[in-house]
Amino acid sequence: MDGTEIWHVRDGELTPDRPHSWVYVWRLPDSPDPRASVLYVGTTGMPPALRTWLHLNAKDKDTARVRRRFPKIRSEPADVYAFPVPAGLPRPEVKHALVHALADAGLLAPEYVGPPLEGARTVSGAVATYVAEVVADLRSRVG
Repeated sequence: MDGTEIWHVRDGELTPDRPHSWVYVWRLPDSPDPRASVLYVGTTGMPPALRTWLHLNAKDKDTARVRRRFPKIRSEPADVYAFPVPAGLPRPEVKHALVHALADAGLLAPEYVGPPLEGARTVSGAVATYVAEVVADLRSRVG
């Protein structure tokens, strides 16, 4: 059957045959400016579909931060793009660098509700290369 995914649990843990680190980008496809359409950027160690569901449905307001920060998500469409973070790259550094890169590229929506643009922009070469690949992929998808 096509589309079947198998997740292996051994000794009470998911086995490392799947990515354990993700960066994900929420995009508003109906944004008046299709380039400036990124609503949120996050990272997670859980499957991105689960993290997306938690952003929308968790009872804890911090866990459901997209719903809390952007209440119009109940009626406006969004697309979530998830990218596996290569082993060895720190998720917080990737997220921070990606937010800055998306801002520099003019891709953040006026309604952006993700992590703030704070701190130094200095990142490792590996993180910078990976972030450039993510930005290029997103640009190719939004035209």
